[in-house]
Amino acid sequence: MNKIIVHIDLNAFFVQCEILQNPKLKGLPVAIGYDSRRSVISTSSYEARKRGVFSGMPVSQAKAKCRDLILVPVHFSLYQHYSRTFFSFLRNRYPVLEQASVDECYIDMTGQIDEEHLREELFDLQMELYRVTDLKCSIGVGWNKFLAKMGSDYKKPLGLTIFTKENYQKMLFPLPISSMFGIGKKTAPKLEALGILTLGDFYETSDPRVKQCLGNMYPYLKDELNGIGNDVVDTSAFDPKSISAERTFYNEENSYEDISQMLHACAEEAVKEAKKYHKKAAAVGIKIRNNQFVTKSKRMTLSSPTDLVDEVYRTSLALLDQMYQNEEVRLVGVMLERLIDVKDAPQKKEDDFLKMINENLKEGGKIYTLGEKEK
Repeated sequence: MNKIIVHIDLNAFFVQCEILQNPKLKGLPVAIGYDSRRSVISTSSYEARKRGVFSGMPVSQAKAKCRDLILVPVHFSLYQHYSRTFFSFLRNRYPVLEQASVDECYIDMTGQIDEEHLREELFDLQMELYRVTDLKCSIGVGWNKFLAKMGSDYKKPLGLTIFTKENYQKMLFPLPISSMFGIGKKTAPKLEALGILTLGDFYETSDPRVKQCLGNMYPYLKDELNGIGNDVVDTSAFDPKSISAERTFYNEENSYEDISQMLHACAEEAVKEAKKYHKKAAAVGIKIRNNQFVTKSKRMTLSSPTDLVDEVYRTSLALLDQMYQNEEVRLVGVMLERLIDVKDAPQKKEDDFLKMINENLKEGGKIYTLGEKEK
């Protein structure tokens, strides 16, 4: 018997949360982001998407496409609240659930749902989720995770797509190759340049150039289109390996004091998130993006893992002192990396921490430009 794997994805989640806090935004072109020249859109309402505003787009470009666009700054604590409500609702009903991100999950409903009335029962679930949590979602169903994910993306908002052995190729193959889960934004144009415009084109091709383009991912993605994919839903708790928090300045900033204050806000936010998962960080990093949109990052391994804001902040400042060259800064961020469970973390003394900072400063450390070779 084929498994019934369901993927549930909240529609324009951040925007939904903002509308729940401010109903006057409903039906309007809304985007999450900061109103500054170098900022980018985090996500947008479907009204804004119809006007050409999408996530990852520079705010300046979004405002040019949609002159009445309403920009709302990011409120992570609000989104986390609604995310917890969403997962609490589902976990009370379905034990075999895997959290994929803050707003999406996989559920193995094999043997827990009436196959003959699958669509009706999932529609009822969709409506009940909305009634109880005020959150709208799209649902995809298949016999593996790839098909379930493609199904939830197939129609939004409030979509419900069920793939079967008989219909999945007919429905998926005409889709653009850029829509295939596993094909990134940088890879899609390369495939299009090779004549692979749709999922069907990829299914049919044996072009060695395509194999070279995709490397080890080629056979994996081919299997997905043949209906062969991972159907194991991991029920272990969502276990982040790293946590980051970043802030964008409204205008270019070269005040060391203001940049430091923003780093402190990022450190507080990242540590708060780490504590929610009972984690400590064995390494801390920061990134800064200048007014030329060049992003640099630097990381430091700690003498012992920490979940203290002051230690993360002091480490961040030590890294900033090595990186900052008095340039105008657009964005700063703090990363907590190599996370481990609190119960597994060794204890340390304050002197050890200060010694670690001094040793790293003497060594000079390494600075990396993201996406480029080490400098």
